[in-house]
Amino acid sequence: MTYQEAYDQLVDLIDDIENEATPLDELASKIRQANELISFCQQRLRGVENEFQEALTRMKAG
Repeated sequence: MTYQEAYDQLVDLIDDIENEATPLDELASKIRQANELISFCQQRLRGVENEFQEALTRMKAG
């Protein structure tokens, strides 16, 4: 899964939850799924940030 795919799914889930169209029985599952997508996106962002910092360090050293 790409970051954009995860982000798009997360936006859809949040829309469902905020619209109150989600039945209560499905709400916990959607919240759990949203939390997993948030974690995935955070990990991807951290990875890109680390690569960027590493590139800056190499540029300064070189």
